[in-house]
Order: sequence, then C-alpha cells, then structure tokens
Amino acid sequence: MKPTAWAGVSVFLVGLVIMGAYSMYPLFKPDIEELTILLGIKISVAMMGIGAAILIITMSFDRYKEWKKMKEEIREEDLRP
Repeated sequence: MKPTAWAGVSVFLVGLVIMGAYSMYPLFKPDIEELTILLGIKISVAMMGIGAAILIITMSFDRYKEWKKMKEEIREEDLRP
C-alpha cells in the first residue's frame, strides 16, 4: 500500500475511535452536555469522511494509472476482431 492509502486508513480509524469514545463517554460521566457529545460525533464523522475520500481518490488514481499502462501495452490492432 502507498503512504497516502495508509494515511487515509489511519484518519478513518482515528475517526472511528473518536466516535466510539464519545459514544461511551456518557457512561462514565453522566452529567455531560449534549453539545459536547454532538461535537465529538461531528468531528469523528468528518474525519471518517476525509479518510474515506483519501482512500477513494488514491484508489481511483491507481486504477487510472493501471488502465493507462494497459492501454499502452495493448496495441489498437490487437483489440480489433
């Protein structure tokens, strides 16, 4: 895997851990405000979205490079019946 893909995975996993932490936070501190929990959930969803976007863009570029390489290797004459 490329470093950018690892960065996307790590950002996504950090967002997932933050979401888990903020969802369990009221169990340990019941007098917490709702806005604090919502802020944590919003941050975690944003991080997971950024991580997923990094992964999707990285995979799209890799796929495009492979397609371009394959197109150069296979001549147009070979593709005709």
